[in-house]
Amino acid sequence: MKRLFILSIAFCMFLTISAFAQDVAIFFDAALPVVGLNDGPGFANLLVDQLKKKNIIAEIFDSNGVADYMKANPKGIMLVSQGIFPGTIFANKGKDDLIYTWLRGGGIGGFVGDYPFYYWDNTNNVAGGGGQQKIFGVTVTNGNVVNVIPTELGKKYMPSIKEWTSNRPVGLAALNNGFEFESYADNKADADPVAYRTKDMKGWFINFHTSCCGTNVPGNDQMAKEYAELISNRFITKAKAVEPMDKLSMTWGQIKVISNQ
Repeated sequence: MKRLFILSIAFCMFLTISAFAQDVAIFFDAALPVVGLNDGPGFANLLVDQLKKKNIIAEIFDSNGVADYMKANPKGIMLVSQGIFPGTIFANKGKDDLIYTWLRGGGIGGFVGDYPFYYWDNTNNVAGGGGQQKIFGVTVTNGNVVNVIPTELGKKYMPSIKEWTSNRPVGLAALNNGFEFESYADNKADADPVAYRTKDMKGWFINFHTSCCGTNVPGNDQMAKEYAELISNRFITKAKAVEPMDKLSMTWGQIKVISNQ
């Protein structure tokens, strides 16, 4: 009976761990609004398809699911696809927010939409520029309307990237004040897309085609293609999803010890 009970625990743990073996988690929750995109659910599905073409396993998670994924994958990749953060990972609480500690532990986060960390759960919950200050210590995104040209780094990681106009770019002056960053398209003053991290972050945050109201962003097909290229060529080797078999082997070894006691 004791051995049967232990085996049941092992099986349940295997199922739980297997559920989070994805390389990339795409956040989309139909219960939340879409901000800064014309078609949030369409973009999320296109992104899953484009990543699949790169042999990258991706799955769409809702508010609770994405928090569970991040807890199980401290060095995973989580991409917000609808311009708003779920309250399960960000509620403008600074160090108490899951996204704050996750980025510092090695997680890679990305955002498409209007102004990262401006809203959470709904557009009535407004952090404004203070949201970025809580996460990064400074507001890096601005409201400049700028034409940005792909950099050599951008063309290296995203062969399909094109010149475009952003109205929510990241100011390079802000990033030059203590950030490590990679600009993929800029005009020497503002950048978008761009990846950056603070001195105490082991992970990265990707500001990807952020623009208000979906009026200036490239089409969903183009954005999904570029994003998949960037993740595949730059970030997937930096992320480690939970490996079910490795995890189970370690757990099973411990379980055998217990069962023999």
